[in-house]
Amino acid sequence: MKARSFVFIVAFVALMLFFPSCRKRAEQAIDFGIPGEAPLAYLPGVEWAVITDPVAAFREDAGFENKVLQHARKGDILEVTGKKIYSVKDSDGTVRTVMWYGFDKGWLLEDAVSIYENRMNAMSASRKLLER
Repeated sequence: MKARSFVFIVAFVALMLFFPSCRKRAEQAIDFGIPGEAPLAYLPGVEWAVITDPVAAFREDAGFENKVLQHARKGDILEVTGKKIYSVKDSDGTVRTVMWYGFDKGWLLEDAVSIYENRMNAMSASRKLLER
């Protein structure tokens, strides 16, 4: 009788430990985001630009013949939304290829920006640029 009670108690305790582990748990989302960060800050394939000129003029489209829309200052960080390659003729008659980068505010020539693979690198470069 004692052995039977012992087996019953052990089986009962085993079942009590087993069944709670079988119940479905509610899914919980883990937020790895950093407060204040852009949603695309670390997404592969999204490029970020730091303005390197003291003042840069955003153009309506790629090319100096287009109207100036807004301005940006040295150290500003922007998400790159497009790229266009153009051939331009310098004052001495030589032809060179230049890259224009698109942003929400307009287009900038490659000479006015530095491009980075993620926002963290762009932020670091911006801090260093502004320390000078």
